[in-house]
Amino acid sequence: MPYQRDSEVELDIDEPLPSCKLDLQYFTTPGLCPLMVRRRARKAFELFLYLAYRCLQAGGEPVCPTHEELCGACGLLPQTPHTGSTISRTLGLLRVAYCVIDYEPVQRRRPQIRLRPAVAGSDLLSPRQYVYFAEGFGPVRRQIFDTLGNRAFAAEYMYLLAQYEAALAQAQFGRPYWFFPLEQIAETYHVSRGFAGTGLRALVELGAMRIVPGQFGKTAPNDEFGAANRYYFVGLDQIDRRDQQFEHFKTQYPEQFELAHALAPTLTNARTVKNVEGLCELLAQYGQEPVHRAIEQVAGYGRRSLRRRLDYIRGIVERS
Repeated sequence: MPYQRDSEVELDIDEPLPSCKLDLQYFTTPGLCPLMVRRRARKAFELFLYLAYRCLQAGGEPVCPTHEELCGACGLLPQTPHTGSTISRTLGLLRVAYCVIDYEPVQRRRPQIRLRPAVAGSDLLSPRQYVYFAEGFGPVRRQIFDTLGNRAFAAEYMYLLAQYEAALAQAQFGRPYWFFPLEQIAETYHVSRGFAGTGLRALVELGAMRIVPGQFGKTAPNDEFGAANRYYFVGLDQIDRRDQQFEHFKTQYPEQFELAHALAPTLTNARTVKNVEGLCELLAQYGQEPVHRAIEQVAGYGRRSLRRRLDYIRGIVERS
């Protein structure tokens, strides 16, 4: 049975003004954000997110951010030589090449910048399909993604799409998870399978999502699961809560925490609170040798293997 998904289902998020709804058509129209992906234009995408958030917060009115604010949004140091020209060039690309903002150029000062509708005639503040953009975008959020190195852009981009897909799955089916085969992600959002897969895996590693890997060759009941992964979107706030829990584990398991933290990436979902705490408990109870043997045993299985779960490791250790 083929995968089915009704993208016309209206999301119903009760939000206070100002608006935080970023039109999904920015991501489904090939010449807009997907073009930034094809050109690997991370700075342009980040500036777009920052300006879109500012304009939406202003009720669709033009905004005039400072040089420092624009630099912070895309990771530039304001005092570094040539950053002014870099920002001006990037704004020009957003205006002319990507057509997502508009302004009247002025000399020696920043212009009043307006957010263009994704499609002519669409409602900028109340789009039918949208990413709920209440978190906004800025230097703090960028620093979180920067920890992923060269996967940061893919993770930033796929974070917004994952957020939308999670909300759609909840609205359409009442599910706490979403699944969408990479082939259809690529077709719907005009990005490559490699880019989408890299971004989703990075989000799992970062802790913004959890995953139940799909299984090839498995019949998909109720038009779901099968080879497609199940993703549970938890958001960036979960990362702060996880790090607070890790600080507690350092005190509770002073001799085991560092090793458990190092071994956790071998498991499905990597350094989750559950994985790290479970490994700490196993190390404290059984010692390093049986835990190491169990980790080495499952390390040879593919990333989709259900044998990479903590419960399977626990079973091996307890039987050893």
